[in-house]
Amino acid sequence: MKDQLSVMNKNILSIETTTNICSVSLFNHTELIAIKEDSNRNHSSLLGKFVNDIFQNSDMDINCVDAIALSIGPGSYTGLRIGLSFAKGMAFSLNKPIIPINTMESINDSINDSNYFIILPAYKDYFFIQEYREGVKLNGILFNTIDFIKDNSMIYGYSGNKLEKNIISINPSSINIANVAYKYYDNYICHDIKSIKPNYIKPIQFKENIS
Repeated sequence: MKDQLSVMNKNILSIETTTNICSVSLFNHTELIAIKEDSNRNHSSLLGKFVNDIFQNSDMDINCVDAIALSIGPGSYTGLRIGLSFAKGMAFSLNKPIIPINTMESINDSINDSNYFIILPAYKDYFFIQEYREGVKLNGILFNTIDFIKDNSMIYGYSGNKLEKNIISINPSSINIANVAYKYYDNYICHDIKSIKPNYIKPIQFKENIS
């Protein structure tokens, strides 16, 4: 109980860049202090600006951040690279750890269901697809079109503006990333910043197979 209370008192800067959405939020003791989001795929120009804006308009000094929570995919190769490079730069300069969070897990954290699929946009008409049975992951992440999923299945996640089957929309967000980071803080925290790698799901190989 004492350890859990200690985690709840942490300050977390959370970053999500795995899709066209750039999302940055600041949490003080699990309370959302500020959030900045944009869906126009301008990560490289907005990420630093969002962080600066958040700290300029809050009472918290950037050095008071205890850790940086980061979505590490699966997702866009460019978005993941930009997010990880930025987070590593901050972590090294501030001497802070990173909490790498699987993007699928962050979306699943807000789902209360038994048998369903979570999707995220991948390449062209393809998606990253994760199946859950009784709320537990079934096998690994698949790379396929939405037609792979049966019509009567429950589908959650984000289509990236691709109008496909009816899905229950859950946008990738730095808020979801922070929620998982607080929940599994001690298990996921990483002080070896150089060792953190994004979950690309071999995008180059997939592109070769479907081009």
